[in-house]
Amino acid sequence: MTKPFAWSYSSLTAFETCPWRWKLTKRTKEVVEPQTEATLAGNRVHKGFEDAIKNHVPLPTGYTHFQPLIDRLRITRGVVETERKVALTPQFTETTYFGKDVWLRAQFDVRITSPDKTVILDWKTGKRKLDADQLRLFAGIEFKLRPSIQTVQTGYAWLRDKKIDKEVFHRDQAAPIWQEFSIRVARIEHAIASDNFPKKPSGLCREYCPVGRRLCEHCGG
Repeated sequence: MTKPFAWSYSSLTAFETCPWRWKLTKRTKEVVEPQTEATLAGNRVHKGFEDAIKNHVPLPTGYTHFQPLIDRLRITRGVVETERKVALTPQFTETTYFGKDVWLRAQFDVRITSPDKTVILDWKTGKRKLDADQLRLFAGIEFKLRPSIQTVQTGYAWLRDKKIDKEVFHRDQAAPIWQEFSIRVARIEHAIASDNFPKKPSGLCREYCPVGRRLCEHCGG
């Protein structure tokens, strides 16, 4: 059995930003994406919030204003999970995160399941953006994992801006969600099949691309 192409939301958006960089960093792995201070800091904050929920330890310095939310999560009705990894096959059945049949991977920072609905929260340490794409994907995944529920409540918790942006999705939205993402993912699959990964120069090329001038003339300039 041929291992299917596996993707995640971050991988999908990386491809859409620049297919050439995606190929070198995700496909052939000729180039290693460096760990930035922002990435490392984000990992520390996510671990701090997980420990606060699971082990009742204080929130990291600078984030104590979210303590009332953490307290509510601890006593909420339903099963509370943190950093929950999920994976789907091409047939939309659940599989193991690194299984041979995995097609899509995702990770829910907070997932609360009750008999009639799911609540999913995503901690965000970057600049606030009004874009619900990732929340739509999370809802689509949850509708596949739990065929009996009708509602998925989602939210971005913008830790720096002290804001929470909420989106509620209903089961009749599941098909349009998957239609949208299937079209986007098909572009990656077509690029792999045709070995065609065009370079997509942008403002990110100057300072934020690890590919380097040797492999792309747009890097650094």
